[in-house]
Order: sequence, then C-alpha cells, then structure tokens
Amino acid sequence: MIKLSSLLLAISAVFASKTSLAVEVSPLQAEAEAAFDKGDYAKAVTDYEQLVQSGVINGHLFYDLGIAYFRAGKRGDAVAAFLAARRYLPRDPDTAANLKHALADVRDKLEPEVPRSLASKLAFWTDSFTDKELAWMLAIVAGIWGTVMTVALLWSRLSYFRWYVAAAAVLPVALLWGVSVKLNENDRWGAVSQAKAKVYSGPGTLNKVVFELQEGAPALVTEVAAGGYYRIQLSDGKKGWISGTDLKVLGKI
Repeated sequence: MIKLSSLLLAISAVFASKTSLAVEVSPLQAEAEAAFDKGDYAKAVTDYEQLVQSGVINGHLFYDLGIAYFRAGKRGDAVAAFLAARRYLPRDPDTAANLKHALADVRDKLEPEVPRSLASKLAFWTDSFTDKELAWMLAIVAGIWGTVMTVALLWSRLSYFRWYVAAAAVLPVALLWGVSVKLNENDRWGAVSQAKAKVYSGPGTLNKVVFELQEGAPALVTEVAAGGYYRIQLSDGKKGWISGTDLKVLGKI
C-alpha cells in the first residue's frame, strides 16, 4: 500500500522538476557565482543581495547567499539566509546542515523553532512541503478525485465503486486542511545581524529594554510595526520588540 507521504513527495517532485527546468541564470547571478568560485565572497554577497533586492525569491538563492555570508564572516546574516532558504527548501539536507553549523558558535543557544499549536502538530506532514507545493498537490488530487467521481456517477457499471470513491474524498479534504494550517502558520524567521541587539517591551527605544541578543540569534517575527520594528518570539518563550536594523529577515514578511 502506497503511503500518503510517499505519494505527496512523488507529486511534489514532478512539480519541482518542471519548475526547475524553467529557471534561467541571470547575468547578475552568473557574476555572483563567478565571484564566489574565485573566493571573492564580498563581491558575491553584493551581487546576491542585489538579486534579492530586485525581487528574486527562491531557496537556492538564499542558500548561496548564506554560504557567501558565512565565508565573508557575517554569521548573523548567514543564519538569516539559511532560515529563509529552509522556508523554500524544507526537504534540503544541505540547508538544514548549514543552518545547524552556522548556529553552532552563536552565543545565544536558541533553536530555530517555537512551540507549535495543536493543529500545527497534527499537520506535521506539511513541514516537508512549501505552500506552493501543497497548493499544487491539492489541485491535482482534487482534480483526479473529481474526475473519477464524475465517471463513477455517470457510468452505471461503476455504481458499486462510488462508495469507495466517496470515501477517498478524505485525501483532498486532508490536503485542504493541511494547506489551511500551513497558510496560517507563521514561518517568518530572522536572525540578529549586529554584534549585540536590544529587545524592548514595545516598538521603540522609549520602551524598556527586556533583554539583549547576540549576533546570529534566531527569532520568529510575529508582528511588524511602524518604524521598522519587529515583534519577535524565541524558542525559550521570550518575546519583545527589536529594530529591523538589528534583525535580518529575508524573503516575504
């Protein structure tokens, strides 16, 4: 019997292979890769950052940027880049390994995870997929189920098969629920990019300093306020507000 996880991975692999064929390397990306190969990591960082600022968002770019940051000595920026890469490459072992390596020497021993809701725990299988992958899988599975159900309803010889098809509706329903949980799940992670950063009780320096974080500390962004302040949550349960100049967040916020 085929496992649900295996089926979903197979569908996502087909979609990923099709999209990867459409990716073209831009002149700026080629320039960044050339600089990286030559060991000019400062130049590679500059070029990769320009790609990000131009609106390019994908896990492979964030992963390459993370490597360049790390080799350029920017540990906090590297952690932020690997966290962004993880969001778009949830099954990539290299991203997970490099994130762990970048966090190894961070003084604040915090995990890039926070306590999860019950729904999120039950939908643990969605952790292996991106929002886009889940949406495509839902469309494909629902389309197949709808087609089979229509045929079973219209063809009298398959009348005995209708109950089985109706029972199979649990798969698209489960996917729909998983997509809903995934979309409501907050996965906007960043990392402290300065040597030391103050965290306040409110959005602004007029508020009380509740604690400080060292470079590379990972934090989940739960809210964005005017003035460029982020409300953050840490793996140890602490919460507060930090300036956007101290916390680097890549990808969509």
